[in-house]
Amino acid sequence: MPERINLGPCAAIRHHGDPGRCAVLLPGMVYPTRAPVLWFAREAVMALGYSALEVLGEPVEHEDQVGWERECAERALAEVAPARVVVIGKSLACLLAGQIADRDLPAAWLTPPLTESAMVEALRRVRRPTLLLGGTADSMWRADAIPENPALRVVEVPGVDHALQVAGDPGASLDALGRMTGALSDWVQRLG
Repeated sequence: MPERINLGPCAAIRHHGDPGRCAVLLPGMVYPTRAPVLWFAREAVMALGYSALEVLGEPVEHEDQVGWERECAERALAEVAPARVVVIGKSLACLLAGQIADRDLPAAWLTPPLTESAMVEALRRVRRPTLLLGGTADSMWRADAIPENPALRVVEVPGVDHALQVAGDPGASLDALGRMTGALSDWVQRLG
């Protein structure tokens, strides 16, 4: 049974699975972990036996959005230690890629803001497996900005926007969600 916990700057929900393997899910600016892509990301890793800790809330509700996201991530990572961790973050959370690379953790970044130089620089130096997932209709997705790095795996979905949807086409959005969930599941399985 999931349990709600207090991490200080945010609440979180702990989903039980293998205590030795845990996915930490981080929200986007206005995309909470209860939204479809992060919801199904959690379901995908839990289907592989992982436990999960999902950070609740939205950074937009805080004055220092990145600072709030950073503090929540630090508290979440401390909460799940010493488990083997994979970080899954959406949009604004992707700006923590450097911090996560410094911790030598694998990460899946959903709709990373590839228009931000800090994001691209962080991707240059990651050494652990890192999944980048985005769509061609997202103005923040710039495939040409992705650095050459053997640790990176890129999944680009045609016609998908920053919400990881196909505007005006729920059926195509569901198909894209299935493709993205499958790609994430395959990537996590390869982590071992």
